[in-house]
Amino acid sequence: MLGAVIVSLVVLAGCSSGDDEALPVPSPAAPTAGEPSGSGLTSSPSPSGPVVPEACDDIVPFTRIVQIVAVPLEGGTGRVYADDFPADSGRTARLTCQYGVRPTPAGGQAPPPQVEISLSGYVDDGAALTRLEDTVGSARASGQQVQAQSVSGHDGFLLADAADVTYVVAEDNRTLVVTLARGVVPEPAERVVLVDLVEEALGRPTTPSPR
Repeated sequence: MLGAVIVSLVVLAGCSSGDDEALPVPSPAAPTAGEPSGSGLTSSPSPSGPVVPEACDDIVPFTRIVQIVAVPLEGGTGRVYADDFPADSGRTARLTCQYGVRPTPAGGQAPPPQVEISLSGYVDDGAALTRLEDTVGSARASGQQVQAQSVSGHDGFLLADAADVTYVVAEDNRTLVVTLARGVVPEPAERVVLVDLVEEALGRPTTPSPR
């Protein structure tokens, strides 16, 4: 593997960065089926929870993802939005955005996206924090490396295993999970890239950190 603690979430093993002038920005990959073209979609507020945008560009625009990662992202993009969770889950809506989605090889398993960002809304701050704690607990139980790390004043966690590195954080009644597949950037840069992506998604963009 967003003022509270660190996010919701799909546990992975696997955190973020950006110089607008120095880095060439490739054209966005063609959207996959069901992917909105741009950020024209309106957000869908839940009557019992926070607004979770329906468009990925409303979290972090694709061009910023590329600038922060600073390497070409192979493959297409993917988007999944849902707001029909069971009432007892505490979750009201979730938007998951995937970048670098590669085709499944014949007879094999689909490779994970190179970058994944998931934003979830909950009925209240306590539900978001509980989800975060459950995610971190599951990561520890499965043998993942878990390390506390603060980003933009929020206490989150860095989760890591052989497949990817993930940063999870809770901010009030929302959680944010950012995952970076291993090998996309050199290992010493993984944490920097994750943190920069998290700051961007939290609305606190910074100049890409040096690597």
